[in-house]
Amino acid sequence: MLSLHSPWRTASLTRLPQPKTRNQKRDAFSTIQRRRVRSFNVNKIRCGLLPVDPWAPTIDSQSIASQLFAVSLFPYLGFLYFITKSKTAPKLTLFGFYFLLAFVGATIPAGIYAKIHYGTSLSNVDWLHGGAESLLTLTNLFIVLGLREALRKLKDDSKKATSDQITSDGKEKSMSS
Repeated sequence: MLSLHSPWRTASLTRLPQPKTRNQKRDAFSTIQRRRVRSFNVNKIRCGLLPVDPWAPTIDSQSIASQLFAVSLFPYLGFLYFITKSKTAPKLTLFGFYFLLAFVGATIPAGIYAKIHYGTSLSNVDWLHGGAESLLTLTNLFIVLGLREALRKLKDDSKKATSDQITSDGKEKSMSS
């Protein structure tokens, strides 16, 4: 045990004088609380919007994930706005990107239902998790089929353009002879 006069003594081992009256007890308690709050706030590191204590043994990953999930919705809505405004995306692909919002909209109530009725997260309730993930599968299917359709259309247009060019070159040669 370290003595009070040891050079290795830390701030947490220093003893406060024992208070004698009720007011002195309250003041001593508030002094201890201020020390704890001060030492807690010193170790926090700000990572963007979220204050994170990297040495804390109990970082609640679900609360961080839900905050990131909520913040990520705004850039995605911006993406949807600009891709719709550009009118370059195939219609089925655009529908797939919008359908992802249906996945998000269904996942949130399913997660709440799982927490209330089963006392666990959505990923541990198979029938709810499977239903939510099926919407994500449909989203991916819509996006891929829309891009596939656009690539086929582009390929057909390029074949048609080259065949039109070949026939027009043949007509020009026969007219000039």
